[in-house]
Amino acid sequence: MDGLATLADATRRAIFEHLVRRGPLAVGEIAGAFPVSRPAVSQHLKALVDAGLVTASSAGTRRVYSVNPEGVSALHRWIDARWQQVIDTFERAARTEGAVMSVSAIPAVRKTRTVPLGVEAAFDLFTARVGEWWPTATHSIHEEDVKEVRLEGRVGGRMVEVTTDGREYSWADVLAWNPPQRFVLSWHPNLEPEAASRLEVTFRAVEGGTEVVLVHSGWEEFGERGVVLRDNYEGGWESVLSRYTAAV
Repeated sequence: MDGLATLADATRRAIFEHLVRRGPLAVGEIAGAFPVSRPAVSQHLKALVDAGLVTASSAGTRRVYSVNPEGVSALHRWIDARWQQVIDTFERAARTEGAVMSVSAIPAVRKTRTVPLGVEAAFDLFTARVGEWWPTATHSIHEEDVKEVRLEGRVGGRMVEVTTDGREYSWADVLAWNPPQRFVLSWHPNLEPEAASRLEVTFRAVEGGTEVVLVHSGWEEFGERGVVLRDNYEGGWESVLSRYTAAV
């Protein structure tokens, strides 16, 4: 990935970060912020432009540099994909060693639905538009007092409910975000969560639309209550997914 190699240089990386915070800027404005010559700054900017991380445009007699959102997005996707490979490799190794699953593990809740939508549309409805169909009256913390449900589409984001008085209550944290194929949440929809389970939803193109697979696992984290919780969610996800398919 050219972007990573380009940012390996400390000065070049500092120039790029300066553009993120202050840009768009002309060469002279950028050079004034660093203890290097203007020609050296120009060379660093050329490397950033060649790597697709920065764009250059003319403004009168000046050449103005800006961060290229498309280049940054491409770099972000590449990094996400590499991390996903690392995580997948770790999970396979952990299973081989018996560290993930054991004979005493509580089975995951697994639900599959096929919806007549393309993968991107199915993913968008489940995530960005979750507030349009989620049954807050029966599946939320504050039930009738919930005004909105929102899923923040990024690693580190949250799934939250917003009450009618504007307060936010977290249901989950986003562990993995790979649109439009997959997302993973650390699931803990309680005022004072004692533990968290793991919710993974994947989207795959099939004949007739998209296959949506929901896998809810990690019940062992709740100790003796794990089996009861798992059985409650077995039926609970049926109700929730019926609203999703109806929205389709």
